[in-house]
Formats: sequence, C-alpha cells, structure tokens
Amino acid sequence: MTWLAWISAAFVLVICEILTPSVFFFLCLSAGALFAAAAAYFNISDWLEFGIFAAVSVLSIYTVRPIFKKMLKKTDTVKSNVDALLGANAVVTETISPLKDGFVKVSGEIWLAHADEEIKEGEKVKVVSISGTKLFVKK
Repeated sequence: MTWLAWISAAFVLVICEILTPSVFFFLCLSAGALFAAAAAYFNISDWLEFGIFAAVSVLSIYTVRPIFKKMLKKTDTVKSNVDALLGANAVVTETISPLKDGFVKVSGEIWLAHADEEIKEGEKVKVVSISGTKLFVKK
C-alpha cells in the first residue's frame, strides 16, 4: 500500500474512534496505520508494512489502551440527597419512643424519626435507614 493509503486508513480509524467514545480500540489501530505509513514512505515491502501495522496495533492495545481507560475511569460517587443522610449523626429534638415518633436535627434540617428504644431530647443518634420522610435512628 502507499503511504497515502495508510494515512487515509489512520484518518478513517480516528473517525471511528470519535464515533465510539472511550473505547480507544480504533485509536490504537490508527497508531499502527501511522507507523505503517512511515514504513511505506521509505518503500519497505508490503508484507513488512502489514507486519508493522499489526505489531504496533497489538502493542498499543495492550499498553496504551489500559492507560487511556484508566484515565477515564469514574471516580467514587458522592452521596447526595437522602443517601447522604445514611450513617450521619443527628441530635434528638423531640423524645423518641418505640410507640411514638419524634424529631431529630441532621445536617441543619429537622426530620421525623423512629427508634426501637426510647431516646431522650438532646441525645446524639446515628441514622440507620430512611423510609420516605422518616429516619430510623439508633443511639
């Protein structure tokens, strides 16, 4: 193949990569095509061009691709909304008993709370679970 054909192939492979974001497979093949284009420019035999294309492509798939994928890996998600309340500490603002719900203040907000034991006003509790607008708490 001519070096212009290899450059064209590399360009098409980059377009394919753009259409399939975060895969980085076609980009590795494009790198192989660029190295094959360099070999073709110096009039190296066709079979050697294809060998260079295959070798550089495989090498970049196993070395460069994992690095790119790692760079795009999502970071730990941050809890938000009511999920952020799970495990949070709260202060009881109205006494809670197993038969009567009370209120707790958590993150500056007052929430309806339920507990399996009596918890007096002013005591610190931990949010165990959430059901609708009611927090289940423990000492």
